[in-house]
Amino acid sequence: MKLEWNIINCLATHSIDFPDKPAFVFLEDGEGQERVVSFSQLFTRVQQLGSDLLNRHPQGKRALLVYQDAVEFTVSFLACQYAGVTAVPVFLAKGSKQLARFTNLMQDAQASAILTGAQLEAQIRQGLPEFINAQAIVLITTDSVVASTIQPPVPAGEAGAVAFLQYTSGSTGKPKGVVVTSANLMHNQLLIKNTFGCDEQSVIFSWLPFHHDMGLIGNILHTIYVGCTCVLMSPYHFIQMPLRWLKGIAKYKATHSGGPNFAYDHCVSKIPPEEIARLDLSSWKVAYNGAEPVRVDTIQRFCSTFAAAGFSSAAFYPCYGLAEATLLVAGSKATQEPEPLFIKKEKNGILLADKNDLSAKAVVSSGQVAEGMALRVLALNTGRECGELEEGEICIAGDSVSSGYWAKNNAEYFVDVQGQRFLRTGDLGFLYQGQLYVHGRLKEMLIFRGENLYPYDIEQSVAQSHPALENNGVSVFAYSPAAGAEDEVVIVAEVRRTSMPGLDGAAVIAAIEKAVSGTFGIQAYDIVLTTVLGIPRTTSGKLQRVRCQDIYRQQGFQVLESKRGLAKSRVEQEPDMVLRQAVLENGNYATIKSYLLDLIAAKTGTPQVTSSGDDLELTEMGIDSVRAMELLNTISRDLSINMDASKVFQDNTLLGLVTAIESMLWLKSGQNSGKSLII
Repeated sequence: MKLEWNIINCLATHSIDFPDKPAFVFLEDGEGQERVVSFSQLFTRVQQLGSDLLNRHPQGKRALLVYQDAVEFTVSFLACQYAGVTAVPVFLAKGSKQLARFTNLMQDAQASAILTGAQLEAQIRQGLPEFINAQAIVLITTDSVVASTIQPPVPAGEAGAVAFLQYTSGSTGKPKGVVVTSANLMHNQLLIKNTFGCDEQSVIFSWLPFHHDMGLIGNILHTIYVGCTCVLMSPYHFIQMPLRWLKGIAKYKATHSGGPNFAYDHCVSKIPPEEIARLDLSSWKVAYNGAEPVRVDTIQRFCSTFAAAGFSSAAFYPCYGLAEATLLVAGSKATQEPEPLFIKKEKNGILLADKNDLSAKAVVSSGQVAEGMALRVLALNTGRECGELEEGEICIAGDSVSSGYWAKNNAEYFVDVQGQRFLRTGDLGFLYQGQLYVHGRLKEMLIFRGENLYPYDIEQSVAQSHPALENNGVSVFAYSPAAGAEDEVVIVAEVRRTSMPGLDGAAVIAAIEKAVSGTFGIQAYDIVLTTVLGIPRTTSGKLQRVRCQDIYRQQGFQVLESKRGLAKSRVEQEPDMVLRQAVLENGNYATIKSYLLDLIAAKTGTPQVTSSGDDLELTEMGIDSVRAMELLNTISRDLSINMDASKVFQDNTLLGLVTAIESMLWLKSGQNSGKSLII
């Protein structure tokens, strides 16, 4: 690979060598409705937008990329590389509260522009009006940009130029943007190619969020790098119906596809045997799983369940990566189902155990360290290099490794090992027979349904949700309710002494739920209200989140009120079938709203006020991503309509959902009556 080579050179070359070959096939409805973009079409659009950016946006500045459409995002991201603009990909905010999370991130990145689609422009202006005006942010819609003249791209030789900032945390409190240069990106693409074996004949299938490292670097940009074809689907469509993912792999003969533990578990729990029998997954050669750590039971359940569909256990491909390494660090090259290692943690290190030992833990390797990446495991207390089967912090070095976080003092994140600078990943692990085993985390990041969440962000939001709560008395941590189950989020919050008399615990918990769901789109497994200083702290006053896990597991908190306690005291709700029938007979706005509020109450276990404002955001009503898909599936089944999650949740309000249902019922009524609905 030449130093002057960059991702735009790859795209330009492929547009000449095979101009009509599909680069991306976007499934607009998650199934059969295709939008195909060839390499030549993609390069033409990138040239147009890139030239426009060169005319209006100075080279080296930062631009936030806010998109719902994967193809439009890809054009915008590549156009930034073309014009020398530093791209800052971000998640698609659902509603104004999530949009407000961008403020600190944009200030940290010192962004001077927002690139977005025309359909999101009004939403962004409404959500960030004061910030956009005060910071003189340029808002650019990129759907139909046509440059007057095509300019050449910025020189490819500037390999040290910052390609993009990958924000990993702190969108409400302490933003941390990983600096990824063009050289980092191209080096890691070579590692991915050598490890995963992608070539021009490969077909990648991805539903992963395109703003984050695995979806962006491992799927979208890797397609551009190797010149293969990538089939894209919205994450909403996958969560709503995981069968769509596997049907897509079968239909397009995909060779490379994957996701975190949650994705594979979701398929096992939601896809019935009769549908499995209709699938042909024999083309799937690399089913990667980059979760930290990869769960042995997830592998075994998926392999066992989908063997009938031709899925080969040898395709299961555990790997390890992180944004600070651009993406890939290690990957399995096994030709058979990954074999678990049974271990026991002792004071002096890791001991191998028999698989029949009930006290042993099963762990699976994340594979060999990729050639071109240096890795050391360092002892936590002394910093010395660990031997085999000795747990410590995973530290990495190499041309893929970032120089650090944007506009931060990065000294604390690096360590010198025999004259070489290594990045401290914050992940725990050990080496055994040349394989890396990721075993836990020093950093307190939570991984919830494949999304990285940082406790500080959530804690800050909770503390501000109700005046009865202590400002610095909230702890958020992961908890697994059963062996082999996915981690859930638990919140423990201290109540002020002055608020103890006459405390309405249910109201406080409802306020916390509204804040967390509205801002982060997640549902807590439990929320515990406790007394002042009820949360353990260090001598310097820092919260001890890891110790909180043990105390919660042992039921050691002094509980004033809890979410799970309230749920047990309620009679389990069932949807009111009378309301459903009323909608079928007279689908007007008021009837649909009553039906929806009742259905949401049944799904969340929280009574909804019938006078709820129409502009109330669905996330504030306790509807996280999974519950949202369950809700839409129930509505579709109840009313015999087809609700498209990716469109409904762009608005994310009660008003938007009621209106969408009303419109679909009207269309259905006209079709059933044979009347023309064209006015």
